[in-house]
Amino acid sequence: MTFTVRHGAIALAVLATLGSAQATNLVANSLTANVDYSPTSFGGTLLAQALTPVSNASYNGIARTAVYDTGTGLDFYYQFSNDASSQNGVERFTGYDFTSLGATAVSVYQTDAAFDAFVAGTEMSDYADRSALGVIGFSFVPNGQSKVNPGATSFTQILRTTAREYRPGNFGLLNGVGDNAVGFATAVPEPETYAMMLAGLGLMGAIARRRNKGHAATGSSRIA
Repeated sequence: MTFTVRHGAIALAVLATLGSAQATNLVANSLTANVDYSPTSFGGTLLAQALTPVSNASYNGIARTAVYDTGTGLDFYYQFSNDASSQNGVERFTGYDFTSLGATAVSVYQTDAAFDAFVAGTEMSDYADRSALGVIGFSFVPNGQSKVNPGATSFTQILRTTAREYRPGNFGLLNGVGDNAVGFATAVPEPETYAMMLAGLGLMGAIARRRNKGHAATGSSRIA
């Protein structure tokens, strides 16, 4: 599979930088009370997707993941269908690596809707968490009934970010036995993207300075 890194235009880069504080923040090293439900996906342009067969002594099934561009940032999607022949349920998903987001705001949602490669979900996650090391997790473990048990499919877990670029990452599945599937992660912007962001912010600063000078000149003429 070929992964393509997308570069944002100046306006989008500036908006992502200035607008990130408006999102609901998934705080590092703190559990959420729940994962908000959405009746549908958030749409956008599908940039990449992967379906990975997973098989080990504890569980087997299909891991689905994708990344979408919504125009204001990238959304990362995760789902696992646990085959009825599995011995055990899956308790946790992890997405890695989101270190490049730093303290940027992140929102989490889940949906049982079927769309694109994702199928109708039957099992909701219970909470999400975020580490300072770039791992974002979704857990299904408060009681034995909340696992993605054999024959069940998780709700699609959605990670909403203001990132503008992505790269290959990892989709982890855990229940005491860990396994890995193809995933996607946020990428550190390349130098030219940083340059565009700085240019956009510099242009805004120049406009503000000109306006201030204009107001000052107007004020001086009135005093005279």
